[in-house]
Amino acid sequence: MSGTKKFLPLTIFSLALSSQILVSLGVAKQSQAKFIPSNENHNQLKSSIQINFEPPSDGKPSDTAGGASRSPDGKVCPQDAKANTPWIAPLMPTSTQAKTAAKRPTLFVYVPETSARKVFFSLRDDNKKNIYRTMLTITGQAGIVGIKIPDEAPELETGKNYKWYFVVVCGNTVRPDSPGVEGEIRRVEPNPELNSQIEKATPVERAALYNNEGLWYDTIATVAELKRSQPQDTKITTMWEQLLKSVGLEAVSRKPLLN
Repeated sequence: MSGTKKFLPLTIFSLALSSQILVSLGVAKQSQAKFIPSNENHNQLKSSIQINFEPPSDGKPSDTAGGASRSPDGKVCPQDAKANTPWIAPLMPTSTQAKTAAKRPTLFVYVPETSARKVFFSLRDDNKKNIYRTMLTITGQAGIVGIKIPDEAPELETGKNYKWYFVVVCGNTVRPDSPGVEGEIRRVEPNPELNSQIEKATPVERAALYNNEGLWYDTIATVAELKRSQPQDTKITTMWEQLLKSVGLEAVSRKPLLN
C-alpha cells in the first residue's frame, strides 16, 4: 500500500541514517483523451485533447494519500507552521497501483513550504531489496518536485513491483517520525503498436497515448515536461491541471513545478 505515513519503516529509517550521498535535484477503462489526426494544426490538437486519467481495472488498489492530506500530524516538520496546507503528498492515483513503461521513470511529490533543505529518497523492489537511495536538496519553497531515477541506478524490470519513499529531513538527520510519503510502481511492457505510435507522436499525442494505456508515471512526466518547456501556454497549463484534478489532486494542481 502507498500513501502518507506518520512513521517510517525501521528499514527505511536505517537506510536514511546510513546514506551520506547528497546530490542536487534534477528531478480498465479507456481515458477521455481525444485525438485529432497528426497532420492537423498542433494548437488545435492541444485545445482538443483532454487528459482525464482513469486507471486500468486490473490495477492493485492503493491507500495512497494522493489528494493532499487534511491532517498535519507526521506531514510537516515540527518547526514549520501547521497552517501550511496542503501538506506533503505523492502525485499519483489513489485507486490503483500506478504503472510505467519507462526503465527509469520520474516520480512527483508535492512539498509544502518548509525549513528543511534535504529529503531522503529510496527505491526498493518487492523483496524489500534496496535498488537506489540518495539524499536530495530542496529549496524550501512550496511546489512540486520531480525525482528522475538516474542512469546509474538499475533499470526497473518488466512485470515487477517497486515501492519508493520520499522523506523530509527536518533537522540534521532522518527521524522515525520524519514527514514523508511512499508510492508503488509497476513496470509494464507496452505493446508493439503503442511503441510505434509513440515514436511518431508529438509530445501532446504521447501524453494522450500513455493516458489511454493507464500509464500514470509516463503520462504525468510527459505533461510536466510540456509545462516546463511552455510555461506561458494556457492550453498546456489547463491540461496539467485537468490531469491532477482527475486523480483527486486539485489542491496542488496550480502549485509550481520546481524542477
